[in-house]
Order: sequence, then C-alpha cells, then structure tokens
Amino acid sequence: MDVPGNRPVLHDGADYGITESLSGSIDDQGAIAPAAQEGDEEEDESLITESLSASIDDQGAIAPAAQERDEEDKSLITEILTISPAKSLDTRVACLIAWASDDIDRVNYFEPSMVRIGPFHRQDPSQQSADRMEQKKKRVLPGLLASNEQDEAGRREELRSHLEAMESVERVARRCYNRSFGWMTSKEYAHMLLLDGCFLYSRFVSAAGIGDDIAVDRDVIFLLENQIPFFVLEEIHRQLIKTGRVQDTSPGAVLDEVAKRVRRVLQRNNYIALGNVNVPSSHPSPCHLLHLLYMYFTPTLGRVPATPAPAGRPGSIAWFISIVDTNGNRAGPPLQGQPTNNNNNNNTSDPVLPQVRWRTATQYYAAGVGFVKRKLGDQGARCILDVELTVGWLTGGTLHVPCLTIDINTFRMLRNMVALEQKSLQQTSQSSHVTAYCLFLSQIAGTKEDVELLVSKGIIAHLLRSIDDVAQGLAGLCSAVVFDVDNPDLNYLSSKHKALEPLYHSNWGRAIAWLWHVKCDNPLKALAVLAAVVVSIVTVLQLVFAGLSYGRGN
Repeated sequence: MDVPGNRPVLHDGADYGITESLSGSIDDQGAIAPAAQEGDEEEDESLITESLSASIDDQGAIAPAAQERDEEDKSLITEILTISPAKSLDTRVACLIAWASDDIDRVNYFEPSMVRIGPFHRQDPSQQSADRMEQKKKRVLPGLLASNEQDEAGRREELRSHLEAMESVERVARRCYNRSFGWMTSKEYAHMLLLDGCFLYSRFVSAAGIGDDIAVDRDVIFLLENQIPFFVLEEIHRQLIKTGRVQDTSPGAVLDEVAKRVRRVLQRNNYIALGNVNVPSSHPSPCHLLHLLYMYFTPTLGRVPATPAPAGRPGSIAWFISIVDTNGNRAGPPLQGQPTNNNNNNNTSDPVLPQVRWRTATQYYAAGVGFVKRKLGDQGARCILDVELTVGWLTGGTLHVPCLTIDINTFRMLRNMVALEQKSLQQTSQSSHVTAYCLFLSQIAGTKEDVELLVSKGIIAHLLRSIDDVAQGLAGLCSAVVFDVDNPDLNYLSSKHKALEPLYHSNWGRAIAWLWHVKCDNPLKALAVLAAVVVSIVTVLQLVFAGLSYGRGN
C-alpha cells in the first residue's frame, strides 16, 4: 500500500568525514602537533599556542573539516529550500477527506477490507488488475452507458466524454483532500474518479443498484479515508442526463437518493428514529458519504434539569484532557489550581475537587442515579446522541439514554466520525457532538461491570462475542483524542455532566440507592422493608399520641 501523501523526507546523509577529521587531529596529532614540533621542541608554551593558532588560521588540519561542515550546511539549506511548500487547505471545503489516524489497530477501524474508494488506499496498477472488486467496478461502468452493446463507436465516445468530465473536476477534487497525491497523474486521478464514482452512483442512485451489502456499506460509508467528493456523483449524474441515460433533472436528485439509502442503513441499526428524521436544512451540502451520514447524528436540545445545581459548584473551567488510555484513564500533567467544592449535599470532611471525567455507570448507580432506556422517536429523541437527565427531589437523578445496538461495525462508524470531527471539519463547521457522546460512553461504560449494568437496563444491546469485547471497544472510542470537556459549545453534555456531580456526592441519594438496591432487590425483601416502615411509623405515632394524652392528663 502506498504511503499516503507526498511528504518529503529529509535524509541525514553522510557525515562527510567530520568525525574522522576531528578524531584524527586529536588522537593522532596529525598536522597540528608536528607543526608545533618542527621549529624547536624546547620552545616555550606561548610559542606552541601561537603555532596552534597559526595552523588554524592558515587552514591546517582543522580547516578542511570546517569546509566540509560548511558544505554539509549548504547541502541541508539547499535541500530545505527546494522542498515544495505545504499544501494550503481550501477553506471553502466544509469537511476535508483526511487521513484518519495512525492508531495501532488501523485495520479494524480505518482501512477498507473489500472496496477501495479514493486515492488514500490505491494500490499499484499491476496489482489492481487482479483485484476482484476493481474488476467489478469496471463491469459497472458499461451498464451506465446509453448506447447499446452493438454500437461500439458510440459507447467509446460516451466513455471518452465521461473521462473528459472527470478531468475537468480533477483539480477541484484534489483540493478536497488534506494530501496532494502528487504520485498520481491527472489522467490516473480522473480514471480513479470515474471508476469509483460510477460504482457509488450505481449502488446508491441508479435504479439498477447493486443491492444491500453491509460489508460494502461499511467500507464506502463509514470510513473517512475511503471517500471521494460528493460532487463527483453529481457530475456523473449530469453526464448521464446529457446522454439520455437518466431522466430525473430535479435539483438535489442525487442527494435525495443517496440520503434515502444512508438513512435506511442507520434506521436498520437503530441509530436514528424511524420517522421524521432528515438531514437538517441548516447543513451545507455533504462533502462525501461519511459527511452525509454524520449529518444525521445531530442531538436535539434537551430539557433543563428540574433542580438547579447547588451554589458553590465550580463554574466554567477550561479542562483540556488528552484521552490516550483505552481504559478511559486521563493522561497528561496533573490539573493545577482546581477549586474546591463545598456543597451542602457533601457531608464528607474532605473537599471535593471538580470531576473532569464522567463517573462510571456503577458509581452513578450506587449514588442513586438511575438509568432508563429512552425510546427513539419519543419526546424529540431523533438519534442515539439524545441523552437526557431529569432530577427529582426524592429519586435523585435519572439518565435517559437511547439504546445503542453494538455490532462489528458500530465502533468503526463512531471512531471514523470522531476522526472526522477531529481532523476534517473546517473552522466554519467545527463541531464535536459525536466526540462528546463517545467520551461519555467510553467513561461510563469502559468496564465489564458497567456494560453489564447498562445491558440490564436496556441501554446497550450487543451482538459481539462477549461483554469484555463490548467494554474494550467502548473504552477505546476516544483513544488519542484531545477534547475540551467543559466547553459547552463543543460538549453538548457538559451541563449534564456537571449536574450529576452534586447528585453523586449526595448522602441522601446514596441512602435511597442502598435501600432500593440492597434491601429491596426482590419482592419479598421489598414487602419486608415496607412492613418494617409501616410498623415504625405506627410505633412513632403511638408514642406521639401517648405523650399528648399524658400531657393533657397533667
């Protein structure tokens, strides 16, 4: 596989004998020491010093080494000055097609397994000729031609016209990537756009589509590196209109058909609601298929918690964290200057530091925070990102989380959308809501016990081999991600995260949780606790009335 991009490498080169020259002049006392001894061996020290100075000034043995060093410097300067400047990114492109990550496990998350789309994963042409999927792409193209098979001249002319159309957009297409791909000529690039574009068009737009294949969808929809610009499909559509192959000339025809297919993939996996879910009109046109899929993952604004956070809770603090541990642990230098939290709900003697990361699901549950499955389509929930928190005076807090169905493709899709937010979205369209959601999942459900709890609550449903695989995949969702967790413009769950902290430290909530989780974990225990409570209340009332009667008697 070709190394993506054309990053020039500065070679160290040879040392030009500098080390040898210096060691020779010192160890062997070559040209310097004899020059000092030739005059008179009994000369005083000042004469020796003068001789050494003269030998240096007259370019004796050290001067050639200095010349060689100058030549090496000139070579390095020349090499640096001849390097072509870095490609400036086109700010008009809302979402670039970028190299996703250099994580160790690239194969499972970022590299295509069946279909290569775009320039990042192009193989040597000699190998492509034997590639089954490349041959399949070439067989798709003749099916889009208007001329019949007997009209070879007409079909040849159509193909030539399609190639010319791809050559006309080749320069614009190159600007949609964050690499230059100088190793591909304009012709090769245009051929790639035509074959890949027609393959995607036939799969997503043409009436004679190839049909559903989740393995292919995984490669061409979910992977950031495996994309071509969306306008290539629209250009192919315009060419087919010219030849009379298609009749739909309405604006947005290609987008409507592709969006319909992408929406069906998401609904089939319960990632978005079944009805009334469309790409928000406020979004610009998609830059590629993953960008289109990403547009469906836009959280709705949730309700404000019923109970405001107690006074004294830390305000907005810029906590920048670097998630580099697949176990969800924070890495990096310790946070400095953390203010303390003196909430009335916290009766412990030690001050409470502001919590940067989410607590685990089992920790929240032990503190009286409940977990309830939120049904998509109800009360405005349109996708799995719609996490809600409600707070009550007696029951504490309850997190309403849509069920996440996890299969072998879920982690691939989520991690590529995180990479898209981190590396591809330009400043004008910067967003991090998928990263915020994945950070939430990776920290509350990063262990086997947490996943088991959420599975029992219906919040996670998985098709993997074991709970351990689920926990490991969730814990690594934000591996190597840098994120400002306390910035509400980037972290849409920031307010819910902060509102949970006083609930976590509430002794009342922990007492209620202990009562329900330990003493009322089955119906018989619940009846026994209820009976004990009734007896206690009756006893107290008897004592009160007895006291009142005794007082009246006196």
